[in-house]
Amino acid sequence: MDEPRVRGIAEKQQIAYYHLDVTKEPELASYFEVLTVPAVMVYHRGQEALRQARFIGHKQIKELLEKLPQDNEPADYDQLFN
Repeated sequence: MDEPRVRGIAEKQQIAYYHLDVTKEPELASYFEVLTVPAVMVYHRGQEALRQARFIGHKQIKELLEKLPQDNEPADYDQLFN
């Protein structure tokens, strides 16, 4: 499972991170159109910046996160997903 590795990348960059188990939350999986697992989606300022599924390119994710401008306020789950 790639989840700990992806979480580590997000924590190192001090970026909000949410893990979703699609078997327990099928409605959210449908909402985000997750058709295969594992899947990683990166959102920045409310827009999808990256989506990878099955074969996760950790280097690409890390490089993208390093390039994204930092916001002063932490992300809020309700802002991201509502």
